[in-house]
Amino acid sequence: MSAHRHMIVFGALALALPLALSGCGSQSGAPDWDQIYGMVRGQITGSAKDVTLEQAAAIPYATLGVRIGDGQEAIVVLAGGAAGDRLWTSKARIAITTRHGRVIKTAGLPRNIDNVSFSGGDPVLEAAQGGPPRESTRASDFWDLNRYQVPLRCVAASKGPESVTILGKAIATTRVDETCQSSTMDWSFTDSFWVGPSGLVWKSIQHYHPDYDPLELEVLRPPAQ
Repeated sequence: MSAHRHMIVFGALALALPLALSGCGSQSGAPDWDQIYGMVRGQITGSAKDVTLEQAAAIPYATLGVRIGDGQEAIVVLAGGAAGDRLWTSKARIAITTRHGRVIKTAGLPRNIDNVSFSGGDPVLEAAQGGPPRESTRASDFWDLNRYQVPLRCVAASKGPESVTILGKAIATTRVDETCQSSTMDWSFTDSFWVGPSGLVWKSIQHYHPDYDPLELEVLRPPAQ
């Protein structure tokens, strides 16, 4: 996909967001983006700084905190989703799609991933239930590199109980580390996921692109179950 076509697709996505937002979980009506992002002025660049409890509490919708590398944390709001897939976005034209907490597509970031496909279920959620490490394969698409179906062989293993602190509150989770390597690119990494008893990934550090820093995500306000 060309860069021009990618921008057209993202523009269409942005136009569709108000419709998606109107039916998002138990949230009533579409957010007032000007009001919401007037409350939170942080971008995904600049010096490291966390979203505050006051900023997060001011947004009455499901939200994620997003950080690239050691940059400043920003807020994205749930725009819609179904069957485990969730679309998060901001007025700054950032869009992140997650599937059970895993990043599978992005737009508007300095580097983007276009798709992730699995053979079988997501091994992270399976590993969080205990037992031996889970081996898996997946393929990723990167339009900006003109590389598609890049294979990754991964092993996900539970590291046991480990609490995470989000907005000053300790949350009981199981930590799962997933180590991956590509046979066709010079790319290997280890991601970490902190999974709650219900299967919600409360926090994660994910290497989503071979040429950019990892994404750190944390759930500030969880979606309605």
